[in-house]
Amino acid sequence: MIKALDELQVPFNVWSMYDDAKALDQRYTASSNFFGFSGQKLVFAINCVKAAYKYDKIILSHINLLLFGKIIKLLKPSAKIILWAHGIEVWRPLPDWKKKFLREKAEIWSVSDYTKRQLTELHQVPADRIKVLNNTLDPFLTLDSNFVKPISILNRHDISINNFVLFTLTRLSSTEHLKNYDLVIEAVQKLKNLHPQLCYLIGGKADAMERQRLEQLIEHNKLSDKVKLIGFIDETEIAAYYQSADCFVLPSKKEGFGLVLIEAAANGCQVIGGNIDGSTDALLNGKLGQLVNPDDVDAIAAAIEHAIANKNHHPKLQQQLTIEHFGFETYKNKVAQLLTAN
Repeated sequence: MIKALDELQVPFNVWSMYDDAKALDQRYTASSNFFGFSGQKLVFAINCVKAAYKYDKIILSHINLLLFGKIIKLLKPSAKIILWAHGIEVWRPLPDWKKKFLREKAEIWSVSDYTKRQLTELHQVPADRIKVLNNTLDPFLTLDSNFVKPISILNRHDISINNFVLFTLTRLSSTEHLKNYDLVIEAVQKLKNLHPQLCYLIGGKADAMERQRLEQLIEHNKLSDKVKLIGFIDETEIAAYYQSADCFVLPSKKEGFGLVLIEAAANGCQVIGGNIDGSTDALLNGKLGQLVNPDDVDAIAAAIEHAIANKNHHPKLQQQLTIEHFGFETYKNKVAQLLTAN
């Protein structure tokens, strides 16, 4: 968003309650546009009130900032308050004052049609107050068009070039079991004899309890040679892992949008996602990947089998379709339209 505003040459400032001013990556905008308050909530609040008259449009990046929008609207009724709605933070019950403010005083930019529906159904926000602005690929994301599996990654995890590699990248948490990577493990168990070339890499930081649970699940299903918990992946290597995979799989139930799905698709992977959340937007309702019931192990297994058998998959076309819909230029143009709309 910051980069889009910068390139559109819209006069703007970014205020971050928690970040330090030095946290800014100046590829996205000049430091003169960015103010970090380093967690000083009271200082942040005072400055919001003092600067209320300066701005005509205020984009709030989280529902928890809505109080500042309300204060600014009281001080400057002509100001347009825009709430950026991502996912689970607006799917929960909200205080009455927040619901009233969203219904009457704010415009909402939702990252997916699914989150838009949740706002209308759960909080009775009028649909015409909600605009959909899908997330975008990072403008500085470098994409490989050769689609050759990096040998260094394969060797690191003892994978053959002939293996069919499934890959998941997510946070592994013992308190949240809505990503359903454990059901993918069960699907691999069902397929291991019929498809011995199948292997599954699970990337992402895990808490101790969750790692132990997954290790026990892998051992119970005798999948230690098939399923590998590879832990945290450095940002510089994420693209290489996407390129190592034949299919990215995340049958989640809690994606507001599903950025990892479009990152995988942009790297040429086949993709499997859940059909009951914002993943439907990220996978273009099935045009960019398979959508499955995220609670159905058999459906997940069938989708994996379909991916293995898919001889018509063309990574370059997958990449092009992803860029067409979720590339930065498309996103920037949509931001421009939203900013100039009445």
